[in-house]
Amino acid sequence: MSQFRAVTDANLNRRCAVDTQLPQSIGKALLVLSTLTQSGRSMRLTELSMRTGLAKSTTHRMLTALTSSGLVVRVGNHYLPQHVSAVPSPTPDSRCGTLRRLAPFLGDLLLRTGMTAGLAVLDGTNVNFMYRVYSHGDVRSSSDDTGSLPAHLSTAGRLLLAYDRPAARTLISKLGLDICAEAELGHALDRIRQAGLAESRSERSGTLCLAAPVRLPGRPVVAFTIRGKSGQVDRTQAQHWLRRVSETAMRAMLTAA
Repeated sequence: MSQFRAVTDANLNRRCAVDTQLPQSIGKALLVLSTLTQSGRSMRLTELSMRTGLAKSTTHRMLTALTSSGLVVRVGNHYLPQHVSAVPSPTPDSRCGTLRRLAPFLGDLLLRTGMTAGLAVLDGTNVNFMYRVYSHGDVRSSSDDTGSLPAHLSTAGRLLLAYDRPAARTLISKLGLDICAEAELGHALDRIRQAGLAESRSERSGTLCLAAPVRLPGRPVVAFTIRGKSGQVDRTQAQHWLRRVSETAMRAMLTAA
């Protein structure tokens, strides 16, 4: 009996340890989030660590969790809260205005990478390519004629689905995927979200396509896309410039707001 009681006490102690750790983690995450929200501006990791009194490593861990949950947006080395619930849904005019302000960055992508650059948005379970700047020797795509594709069939569409869970669920239901196919798609979208980049290669057309998100508070995610001939593209440089231009565009939009 005494041995059983000792084991039971040990289990209880372990459970209590877990129960006390969880609220501490939640409390730290809420402290970081509230500090960001109250500041009314973007903040760096070092500043957040100083403001909250938390260790830099702890602050970084909380920010990673908040970013993965969609509560915080990272723009380069800055973080800001994602005020989704506090901001009304964008009107068509405001969405068009956002796209117009982002369009000039397509020229930067073309200049830096030599690849065809585009801006894409979700429309239900389809992806619409709103603006494009074509490179010399571009390989044509079926979306060049229609301006639209089923989201799961394009690099930009899969990226946008990764940041829009309701749209992904609608697509899964529409396609009637079985459990295995649904899990496979879910894992693929998770990997895209974690990488912050989507990539695909077509052996048939010999093209490489990349897409990166532009995430702005209270607005649907927009995708920057680039594509070019696989044998003529420096993949590492293309990824670098796509990320850099996307982050520059986000900073410019946030500053203008």
